[in-house]
Amino acid sequence: MIYQIKGSLVNILSDSIIIDVNGIGYQIIIPSSYQQTLPPLGNPLQLFTYFHVREDQQILFGFLSIQEKEFFQKLTSVSGVGPKVAIKILSEQTIQDLAHAIYSNNISSLVSISGVGKKMAERLIIELKDKLNMIETSNTKSHPFTNNAYIDDLTLALKTLGYTKEETKNLITKATHQISETDPIETSIKTVLKHI
Repeated sequence: MIYQIKGSLVNILSDSIIIDVNGIGYQIIIPSSYQQTLPPLGNPLQLFTYFHVREDQQILFGFLSIQEKEFFQKLTSVSGVGPKVAIKILSEQTIQDLAHAIYSNNISSLVSISGVGKKMAERLIIELKDKLNMIETSNTKSHPFTNNAYIDDLTLALKTLGYTKEETKNLITKATHQISETDPIETSIKTVLKHI
């Protein structure tokens, strides 16, 4: 099983991207909502992946956070929802919005998603309502970091350089897919400041 991939973003296609890892290009299908937040070509990118294997094909699906990957897997556990339908659902709504719609039995919100009819919406509610952790999904961040202390340290470091709270937040958001919590703070600061 391929849990995650970290490499250089070398191509952006209509429904997928190519990440180069030591000379090997991995094509990974992503939610279309990611298209506007991807880093420039040539920059590093890390995705949490789901490896889907069938007799006639092998497909990698990629997500910016573990929570989104887990939500994707829960979607595919629903009768009639395959990986491509699940990725389409995540392309149109955030996991917070989906969880809220499922918890509140909001069928109209679910059927507003392309390819989701009333019967599928009902199955999503019936089969997922007891599987979702509302607290977990509501706390999902827009960045792929599991260590909030790292973001706090990075924010503090930028503030000491004279940037305001709002400026710091915007800079980190712009660079979020180019920095990693395993990098030294100094390295991440340099990466973030390139977005000024």
